[in-house]
Parts: sequence; structure tokens; C-alpha cells
Amino acid sequence: MNKRFNSHKPRPIVADKYRGALVGGAIGDALGAPVELMSREKIIRQYGPHGITQHDKSYGRLAAITDDTQMTLFTAEGLLRAWVRARERGLAPSFTSVTAHAFQRWLITQGEGKRGRLDI
Repeated sequence: MNKRFNSHKPRPIVADKYRGALVGGAIGDALGAPVELMSREKIIRQYGPHGITQHDKSYGRLAAITDDTQMTLFTAEGLLRAWVRARERGLAPSFTSVTAHAFQRWLITQGEGKRGRLDI
């Protein structure tokens, strides 16, 4: 097995950092979603001089996450799958192909792409 991938479980503090980054990104995505494509001037007109400071409705929901968070989560899933393959099966990881399959699964959740079984 490749020593590079023969590591122990992540230390709890490291796992907490990953989790915090994902949750923080989702919260920021939900906060920024209502103003994502707005000009600075329009944001100030609508939300005041400090801009958006509380969650607001976007996509018909309060604090909705967007495809940005969805793609981040599917990317993380693809990277984790590649790491597990390397660690458990001794296979050299193909982060690109495994993550590409995760993106295909995301596309199916959006009503696009093939609905059949993906060979991963």
C-alpha cells in the first residue's frame, strides 16, 4: 500500500476543521445567495450601507443554499471516496475521475443526465 495514503483516522481536531469549513461555506452561501448577482449599489439600496447582514429569501426559501454548496459537498465526497479507495483497496487514487463521478451524481439530483447506474 502506498505509504502516502496509509495514515490513521484523521485526528478529531482535523475533522472538526473540515466540518467547520463545509458548514461555514454553506452558511456564507446562504447569506450571500440573495445578493450573488447584484451590483454593490443595488445591494446598498436594498439592504443599507452595511449590505446584507441577515439571511434573506432566495430561490423561494429563507437561507437557501445554492449549487455552490452542493458542488462543494459533492467535491468533498469525491475526494473522500478516492482517499478511501487508496487506503482500503491500495488503489492509486484518481481524484479527477472519482470526483467527476460525484459531479455526475450531482447532475442527476438536478434532473439532468442519465438516471441509470453509474459505474464507479
